[in-house]
Amino acid sequence: MHTSYRHLTDSRGLVMPVKLSGVLYLVVVFLLTGVTLPAFAEPQRVVSIDGSITEIIYALEQEHRLVGRDTTSTWPEEVNDLPDVGYMRQLSAEGLLSLRPDLILVTADAKPQSVLDQLQQTGVNIRVIPNVYTLAGVENKIAEVADALGVAPEGDVLIQAFAEESDQVISQLTARNADAIRAIFVMGVRNSSMMVAGKGSRADAFLALAGLTNPFSDSVDNYQTVSAEALIQANPDLILTLENAEAMGGGRDRVLADPAISRTSAGQAGKVIAIEPRWLNFGPDLPHSLNALVNSLNLPESTVDLAGSEGGH
Repeated sequence: MHTSYRHLTDSRGLVMPVKLSGVLYLVVVFLLTGVTLPAFAEPQRVVSIDGSITEIIYALEQEHRLVGRDTTSTWPEEVNDLPDVGYMRQLSAEGLLSLRPDLILVTADAKPQSVLDQLQQTGVNIRVIPNVYTLAGVENKIAEVADALGVAPEGDVLIQAFAEESDQVISQLTARNADAIRAIFVMGVRNSSMMVAGKGSRADAFLALAGLTNPFSDSVDNYQTVSAEALIQANPDLILTLENAEAMGGGRDRVLADPAISRTSAGQAGKVIAIEPRWLNFGPDLPHSLNALVNSLNLPESTVDLAGSEGGH
């Protein structure tokens, strides 16, 4: 490439002789004269790592850019047709790079860091989105994803809709839950002990937003195993678990069959609800998930099946 000395005049009127190649010369001209550089093309091959990010991309109607997703991204249902790069806390660089992404969107929950570092060293654009389990945290995620995709105005519209739906649902929850309901989330049951959700977990934040009191919120960090005695002492009125969680020792039938559960108010009343994993995404559909949960508490039947409930944005 031809290289020559050129004289440039900056925005202050100073003349500077510089030795630059043609392409670099153009870049310096833009910088010195104050002309805005052309915007880079918006990413067209996006991999989404976290169910909430995937949910946001669909809500923004940008799903046509997706070329891959992680295992936690299962909703909307059509996303399951995309290549699965694995669990978000056990990522591999090879699987991600094989999709030739020009943008990888991850939350701060993505692991391992060594893989993320390796991807960045190859020049892949990675954007880490904060993942705070609050209504404000969801709004921030929407704004971050919209900005990364170059559709900030659409993000503002989605945030406004989410805020309005959230305000409406929270008002209803406040009116309906005058008496606190003790509720726990059980990930799995093994050998007369249970893995339950506590402080710092998505499930604990979800219960709190629903106006429910988690007796393990102060004594358990994230997800930990508790004894049968601790469970009986907690005496929950309601137990949540994940549907299709049999592999982890969960699921409604497995939880109800536990002897310790049968000695709690929830077990005796059959108040064990199997929820869809996406209810804990903390994405744009969060108000619907909260509303569906609380509506189920007012049903006279002791068995509640919410697996077929439909949400919308």
